[in-house]
Amino acid sequence: MSYYYEFEDRYQILLTVAYGSMGENEFRELYFDMCARKDEERALTGILDLIGVTTLNIDSQLIRELASHPPTFSDPALRAVVAPTDLLFGMSRMFQMLGSETREELHVVRTLHEALTLLNAKEARFHRLVAAA
Repeated sequence: MSYYYEFEDRYQILLTVAYGSMGENEFRELYFDMCARKDEERALTGILDLIGVTTLNIDSQLIRELASHPPTFSDPALRAVVAPTDLLFGMSRMFQMLGSETREELHVVRTLHEALTLLNAKEARFHRLVAAA
């Protein structure tokens, strides 16, 4: 799995776009890297876009583990996961439910348009960020 970041200056949204095959180690790395990148960019909210993920090889134990960690964006920050397929949507919803006590404003949607509408940022203009060293 690979991923890259985009940022929207006006709304201070960090967009993480994942693509390819996603295994447990890659997903764990992505999760913690998003936390660090959010701080670097001083983002107020975030979107994880899984639209390019072709294969998901993670189990529910990893979802439970990550849901037990503090959220990437603290509530009440509104944030979203874009999960277009049934499998990605189901795993994302599991994460949402397991972490619901600390992630009340996490939403799982099917499209980036839905996420931007939810964030009241339909006019968002993202620019790609250079990979961190």
